[in-house]
Amino acid sequence: MLIHAATDNEIHPPTFGGAQRSFGLYRGLARRHRVEALCLVPNRDPAPRDETVAGVRIMRRKAWYTSAAWRLELARVAPLFCAAAGHAANAGRLAREFSGPADALLADLSLAGLMRADPAPLRVYTAHNVEYDHFREAGPALLAPAFWAERRRAMEAEAVARAHLTVVCGEEDAARMRELYGVDAAALLVAPNGYDETSVRPPAPEERARARAALGVADDEYVALFVASDVPHNRAAVEALVGWVMPPLADAKVRLVVAGAVIRALTRRAAPWLIARPETPDLLPVLHAADVGVNAVTGGGGSNVKVPTYLGAGLAVITTPHGLRGYASLAPWVTSVTLEHMTEALRARPQGWLARGLAMPDAVRDHAWGRLGERLGEMLEAKRRGAPAVAAAGRAGA
Repeated sequence: MLIHAATDNEIHPPTFGGAQRSFGLYRGLARRHRVEALCLVPNRDPAPRDETVAGVRIMRRKAWYTSAAWRLELARVAPLFCAAAGHAANAGRLAREFSGPADALLADLSLAGLMRADPAPLRVYTAHNVEYDHFREAGPALLAPAFWAERRRAMEAEAVARAHLTVVCGEEDAARMRELYGVDAAALLVAPNGYDETSVRPPAPEERARARAALGVADDEYVALFVASDVPHNRAAVEALVGWVMPPLADAKVRLVVAGAVIRALTRRAAPWLIARPETPDLLPVLHAADVGVNAVTGGGGSNVKVPTYLGAGLAVITTPHGLRGYASLAPWVTSVTLEHMTEALRARPQGWLARGLAMPDAVRDHAWGRLGERLGEMLEAKRRGAPAVAAAGRAGA
């Protein structure tokens, strides 16, 4: 199949959750199909206009009105998603960026207007969250939040209605889509979030020793890692970790590494047990140095890509129940506790599958993006043929 994909994220390098999901699935699809990804990127993006990465043809295009929408959001007048109106108005021109007629169009919400212009016989809305809920919970500070929340709901409802298939991150989001928009179960497909098996792997003993030495970590110290982008629910998680989860462990030889853009929330915060590392496409050094990945989030939509990433590197995982959404099959390999019990969970120093001398669990291996994308391709092919097994295959993939 020739697959057209459209997103308003810069997908390579994939440094945050949305980009990781988009590029991960596209890369997996490209193993067996031709994939052309149209990416509406910021005007300041320095990456090439056209390039092919891991079999995915990436076409980066810029639009002046995205900067205008960004400035309106900064002024608290209107949200950034208003740029979607510009994308919709230019849908015909944007659709012509692709090389030719496709078998399927996959569009994120902001580019869902392409469903009107691209003649692909299979239209797929690729949801990263239930965006109406996500906007109400974690949207920007605006002068009329209720009005804009309803606009977000209307956009999402139209995308679901126009699509033959809506792809969501987990069963929780699928249930919410049915509740909000009355989507038929056969039109919903679960494609869970995963990890990049081409760059994330467990360390050899010498790699682990080097990574820990680079952070100044002693052999008998237990290292907890929180990797996150700079969004409200991750900032709240950092505040909880630094404010009251970690301080009682000051004498327990437990260190916390916070990595990613979320370190902006650590301004003027310092402690002997705290290590901050900036955003980078290469997470291996911090993953290899850590013993456990923590996921202290209590809000946000979709599912957290950090959970399978931690597991792919062989770490133990401590997460809130909210942070485990979308990962039912990974639950046996994760410690799920409320924030109130996270201090004691860390004090217990759980060990991951690697430290226990085990092989990578099949459930973790199945969350590699390559496998997830291949499975999505199989489901899209089945949908194109009209096969009735698509919904069941989607549940199995969760």
